[in-house]
Amino acid sequence: MSKCKEAERLLFKYNTLLLSLPKRSMPRRTEQNELRLTKKISEEPAYIEIKRIAEAINKLNSDQREVLLAKYMSRRKLTNIEVYMSIGWSESHYYRLKKAALEGFLMAYEAEQLVFI
Repeated sequence: MSKCKEAERLLFKYNTLLLSLPKRSMPRRTEQNELRLTKKISEEPAYIEIKRIAEAINKLNSDQREVLLAKYMSRRKLTNIEVYMSIGWSESHYYRLKKAALEGFLMAYEAEQLVFI
């Protein structure tokens, strides 16, 4: 599986895991496009996985975070065209940034995984 496909699989898994959380435990999006988890930390495997994914996203630069949050973590599933048009980037710039964001996310996630072992 390619790095980008593996990263997308993790981001879709994140959205599925969120369905198991109570609303008050949902991660919040800050003005800097970072994901902040609630202070109450659970030891449930789903919450630990959500935390690892959120921390990996927060390690990206702001443009990369913006792409991933808009494309994979918004309430409404947006197409690539809708994402780059709403952000105001060219198509080529968006796809280059999306690829870098997915690869960077996967590297950060794998580094987080080593910390949790």
